Amino acid sequence: MSESIDPYELRARLHRIAAARLRVAATQQDMAASAVMATKAFKQFAETFNAGVARDVAEHPDLAELNVQMDGFYEGPTP
Repeated sequence: MSESIDPYELRARLHRIAAARLRVAATQQDMAASAVMATKAFKQFAETFNAGVARDVAEHPDLAELNVQMDGFYEGPTP
């Protein structure tokens, strides 16, 4: 003979499954929120960096010298 399934246990099991699915969705939403905040931080960093570069260029007495320095930085030492 087969035992009948207790309807209360079945219902409790279904609620636990639903709760697990909601935890997964909550984790996904938390990850999305973290990505949004990281995007904001990177944008602020880029704006601050670009403002610093612009200030350095504006304060530099000789833009030709700055150009030589930048070429040396990006191209590396010449052999």
